[in-house]
Amino acid sequence: MGDGMRCFVLTGISKFVLDDLMRRHIKTLELRSAHNIATALRIEVGDLVFLTSAKIFDVDRGTFGLIAEVTGKEIYSHSLMFSTPTMIQESEMTVVRLKLDVKRLGRVLRIYNAGILDTTIAEVVEVSYFDAR
Repeated sequence: MGDGMRCFVLTGISKFVLDDLMRRHIKTLELRSAHNIATALRIEVGDLVFLTSAKIFDVDRGTFGLIAEVTGKEIYSHSLMFSTPTMIQESEMTVVRLKLDVKRLGRVLRIYNAGILDTTIAEVVEVSYFDAR
């Protein structure tokens, strides 16, 4: 890779959540979407993540977001039941919770493996608040 840092990429994070993370009002992110779960399952404590509101297929060179260090990880599943008089349906959902320490703003230099069930990784550089407008 070039002069950037390697980060796992989590996409489609709401701007409200990103603002709360940046202001340190919240420190834990709960992931439920398939593409973010696919990436989060490979993340370990100590890894860097790049969080952006951009959708997975829109992330490219120049995309802005937050760079954070993962300080904790929890994976759990729960079942949902739905029934009618003639049918019972059960589904299971996997959730990954990441505890994060936001470090700085960043910008994507290069994206790797941006498929729906791929582990999405990017080369990211730090940007100053002034540069991130």
